[in-house]
Amino acid sequence: MNHLLTIGEILVTVVAPLLVLYLRGRWKQRTMLACVSTIPVLWYFVYAPIHELSHLLVAYLDGARILDVKLIPSFWLGETAVAWIRAEGFSSEWTLLSMTASPYVLDLVSIAAGIFVLQRKLSRNGFLVGFLFMVLCLRPAFDFVCESISYGSGFRGDLYHIALTIGGPATWTLLALSLVFSAYAVFIVLERFKGFPPDDSPATAT
Repeated sequence: MNHLLTIGEILVTVVAPLLVLYLRGRWKQRTMLACVSTIPVLWYFVYAPIHELSHLLVAYLDGARILDVKLIPSFWLGETAVAWIRAEGFSSEWTLLSMTASPYVLDLVSIAAGIFVLQRKLSRNGFLVGFLFMVLCLRPAFDFVCESISYGSGFRGDLYHIALTIGGPATWTLLALSLVFSAYAVFIVLERFKGFPPDDSPATAT
């Protein structure tokens, strides 16, 4: 059941927005099919490493001892979202909090960067546009949606441990604001690329 829920989250937060992006654009069908087929696969291989490496970096900077790291889920064993970092030796609960919260701070920075970069339409390359949209906006959106559902269902992951320090109401408030920010970013990027590339540009942009 958890696998099906994760697959549903991926379809809603990653695949569906990519489909909308390309269906509303003017890229050729073969470009759209290639992008929609490959970018979600690339998402799978960047999502967990980015999330866990942000934990790892902050833990290292805090002077903690790294015990174990797993960056990519074992999809060949049926895993869809299982990765981790285990560390010990944090100097205080606030240094532990900084490590635990680091992926979500990175998510917010990433979304802000996505809005800034994609609003400028720096490229007509269909793959590059979709890849940047995925890495900067859809990857963080999945993080917030997936972690919120897990936290709400009682899973003792990152958000559970964050709530132990700052409290449940503060955690839910920050999550709600982050989800709204994620939805806003996805919406304005999709609006920005409606009908893109324009008629006077190569419709075969790849």
